[in-house]
Amino acid sequence: MKSSLTLSHFLLVIVLSAAVAFGVVKVVAPAGQGGAAAHKETAFERVMRTNTLRCAYLVMPPQFSMDPNTKAFSGVSYDVVMEAAKRLSLKVDWVEEVNFMNVAEGFKTGRYDAFCLASYRWEPSARVMEYTIPIYKSTTDAYVRADDHRFDADLKAINDPSVKVAIVDGGEASAFIRAADFPASTAHSLPANTDPSFLLESVATKKADVSLSNPLMAMPYLASNPDKLRRIEGHAPIRAYSHALSFGKGEHDMVSMFNVAIDGMHDDGTINKILDKYEKIPNSFVRIKSPLSQ
Repeated sequence: MKSSLTLSHFLLVIVLSAAVAFGVVKVVAPAGQGGAAAHKETAFERVMRTNTLRCAYLVMPPQFSMDPNTKAFSGVSYDVVMEAAKRLSLKVDWVEEVNFMNVAEGFKTGRYDAFCLASYRWEPSARVMEYTIPIYKSTTDAYVRADDHRFDADLKAINDPSVKVAIVDGGEASAFIRAADFPASTAHSLPANTDPSFLLESVATKKADVSLSNPLMAMPYLASNPDKLRRIEGHAPIRAYSHALSFGKGEHDMVSMFNVAIDGMHDDGTINKILDKYEKIPNSFVRIKSPLSQ
């Protein structure tokens, strides 16, 4: 009887020892061998640790401008970001000029924490980026030469093979709108990353007949080239888009933090004051109503 109990006890010790050993191995095994992967610092965690927001930017007046001599920044997006950062007790480091085609890639590689241009909250980009609440909105309208009245009565007349619509290849909105609303028209294509003002210039120089642009992009060109082009009036806008700051996919804590700052700037009228400062042509910005608005 004694030897039987001893043997049973011995076997039980072996089983328990193996189970414990297996558990230890499972806990300490490297990530590549089935263990938990090491935590990767999020952009929000890095910003909280350094109290610094690294911004990517795109020069696109009046949203974002750079003085050619002093290199000083200004514009709607610049003022909004600097005010939001002030309210959140953050410094801002303007680290990299980018374009719309490579913004998401910079988030993936961690080169910056935010795209600090108030750009479209656009469905295709929502797969790879997170957006704040809207800062303002803009419309998309048809711009033509000042003496061209072919489309005044009906914008559907643009949808004809004889009509050339200026677009930027790739992910720019004009290409999607032409394909969706005026598919029978002929595309006058410009290379990806072309400055949007060249869409309007293509119409002015008769390389194209129509530019599908928002007033923000058109404003600097029209101010510098009066009487060349006009916005077709008397029709509902072709599109309306919200503009917002953007962050890397999954950065919900960052979005939440900036949403609070932007909401406060709406509530106290700060954003409307910033828009007033840069609106050279009336009704270029579609404002999000403040409780202080009359």
